[in-house]
Amino acid sequence: MDPLLRIGVQWLHVTAGVLWIGGGFYTILVQLPALLASPAAARGAIMPNLVPRQFTYIFRVAEFTILTGLINLFASGRAQELTRLDTRWSWAILAGIVMAVGIYAMTRATIARWAYRLVDLGPRAASGDAAAAAEMPQLGARIRRFGYIQITIGALILLAMVTARFS
Repeated sequence: MDPLLRIGVQWLHVTAGVLWIGGGFYTILVQLPALLASPAAARGAIMPNLVPRQFTYIFRVAEFTILTGLINLFASGRAQELTRLDTRWSWAILAGIVMAVGIYAMTRATIARWAYRLVDLGPRAASGDAAAAAEMPQLGARIRRFGYIQITIGALILLAMVTARFS
């Protein structure tokens, strides 16, 4: 394969991965705490605009990361090594693929559902619904806990990719 194409695909893959994992860091460590510290009326107004955009961004960059990673397998000329699993590179790449697809699927199945529930609760909490206001911090805590799991898995993916790169 043309070395310039291989380098370009690799660059796109790494950049997308940084945007994906970095977006998760920003969301969990900056955005979510700021939202939960805001008055209910402000959250109710912000969440319907923020959450759909946030998930569109996260899901598209995650999908692009996974896609460019798969393209990179073939551009590197090493895809056939995954059929043998007899090198540190093949195990590291397989672990990275499994973790990346797993974190993507888990985010779609859990955090997205919880975040959209927050969007539904926001206007009710802002209008004085005590039950809705009480449920919001619980959902926020659940999202934050799962976010820390995502950050840990993201760090493990990074470790697997560095291991593969130097194998």
